[in-house]
Amino acid sequence: MKRRKFFKEIGMGLGSLGPLLRVPSKKAPVPKKEKSRAAGSMDASAEVNLDRIAWNLRQIRSIVQVPIMAVVKANAYGHGLAEVARLLEKEGVGWLMVGKLEEALLLRSAGIRSSILNFGAYSRQDCDRIVQNNISQSVYSEEVRYLHEAALEQKRKARVHLDVDTGMGRTGVRFKNALPLIHKMASLSGLKIDGIMTTLTEDHEYDLEQLKRFAEVCSQAKEKGIDVGLRHAASSAGILSGARYHLDMVRPGIMLYGYYPSAETQSEDKLSLKPALRLLARVIDIRHLSPGNTLSYHRAYVAAKEMWAATVGLGYSDGYPAQLAGRGAALIKGKIYPVIAAITANHLMVDLNDSEDVRVGDEAVLLDNRPEDKLTADVLAELSGLSVYKILIGLNPQLPRNCVSA
Repeated sequence: MKRRKFFKEIGMGLGSLGPLLRVPSKKAPVPKKEKSRAAGSMDASAEVNLDRIAWNLRQIRSIVQVPIMAVVKANAYGHGLAEVARLLEKEGVGWLMVGKLEEALLLRSAGIRSSILNFGAYSRQDCDRIVQNNISQSVYSEEVRYLHEAALEQKRKARVHLDVDTGMGRTGVRFKNALPLIHKMASLSGLKIDGIMTTLTEDHEYDLEQLKRFAEVCSQAKEKGIDVGLRHAASSAGILSGARYHLDMVRPGIMLYGYYPSAETQSEDKLSLKPALRLLARVIDIRHLSPGNTLSYHRAYVAAKEMWAATVGLGYSDGYPAQLAGRGAALIKGKIYPVIAAITANHLMVDLNDSEDVRVGDEAVLLDNRPEDKLTADVLAELSGLSVYKILIGLNPQLPRNCVSA
């Protein structure tokens, strides 16, 4: 009698039988220790291939002739803030961009010495720490004087980038009102203007108008004898749009991590980018279902046949989208198994059908970096109705990030 048939007949699930299930056999060898995970851990984790991020950086450099400001906001798009920043610094990236002051301070505490631009908001109470930690701050209002005052007290210079709103309508001084603020900034001895920036809407025709407005602001400042530093406007989409967008510096974000800013550019894959992240979990329970048996809250799944189902220790609290119930899949021991039932905070379930290959403790890959497995972030984005950005950035920052090479 097959072992699963025996457990089915006595009505037992297999989740409590870990020691028995891990007895070596020809069919199911004991899982080997993996360098990328803590020994014995059943918790989910993210595996980040740093060599792939370095590859993507080189591919971006192959089409730009200006310095790069690498965007590492939102925990480096889910890949691990400090780890990715260390790699980029090692690869000679001189500028990093974050979205919150906390991220900038974390980078400094991690020993990052590259120039850091905080694109996020700041208050008067933050100015001392900004100056003390040599962080360049995005500014767009008269409140820049607080940075000036903090710098004078410390007998240092506060580094700033002027954010100009050329049509995004989010933050920034309106382009028509930028020159008076530039005058003000140039008059404050405690400031050093590192650069001037704008954010493009990624509407191609309108982006050209934005570039024109931005150029006018820069030209007006130059006519007044004011050095506004590095001009930058192009994120990943702008980089792919051509050299006219590159100006003095570019700001790649999503492309550093192996994905493109749109479905169209993803399908074109002009730079042969390599996704860097894998989302890993473990099978924590296996049980038999008869027709009519149900799974998950509200009996979300009703078995229509005799089948085996596995519970995987990963859920929406880890960042795996609940929308992938009935759409996503798990790669276990080289085979694809569909995600079924409702995804809960800490668990999801997969249909093993009649497979006897899967054991408690086996690794399940829910997001892969190999296109052939059809589990990359762009595929999950299409299946869930989300974007690649939301798939990656939505990963819980508390998930261990284990860095690997090659």
